[in-house]
Amino acid sequence: MFCMNLKDVAKTNQMRWAESSRTLLLAGLAAVLLLHAPKAWAEDPNDILIIANQSASASQVSPDVLRDIFLKKRTAWPSGGKVTPVNASPGSDLRKAFREHILKMTADEERQYWQDLKIRKGAAEPPVFSQPLRAVFHLKGSVSYVFRSQYKEGVVKVLLVIPATN
Repeated sequence: MFCMNLKDVAKTNQMRWAESSRTLLLAGLAAVLLLHAPKAWAEDPNDILIIANQSASASQVSPDVLRDIFLKKRTAWPSGGKVTPVNASPGSDLRKAFREHILKMTADEERQYWQDLKIRKGAAEPPVFSQPLRAVFHLKGSVSYVFRSQYKEGVVKVLLVIPATN
């Protein structure tokens, strides 16, 4: 028959309590560090967010599809419904970053693309707005881009995040 004296029971309970206290302390410390850690590693204000009007049928978009939309090679969302691309101002840092990451063009190449398309097909480049977020909020089926620092949650939906390059 198994017997333990009171000293053994007390010692066992003490060891269990110390172990669970250590575990709780470490979990608490980890939670505090995560809550107060800087968000720079996860959310850079210079990330580019691809945004769409709440009415847009898409919930995400690939960079290739996005490129085709902004070059007017595609006029509908992959899931259906008309899509209207909205550009930021031509000389803005936002437009430059978008052009480099998504269109894979320089400003001159983009200008030449639209001149050629206008001559060959009579197509105009997407409309330009100084505040793309506001434009997308009001324009059904539209898609555009903003820096994370310009984004307001609940106004439009985010389809893609393009991490900032430093």
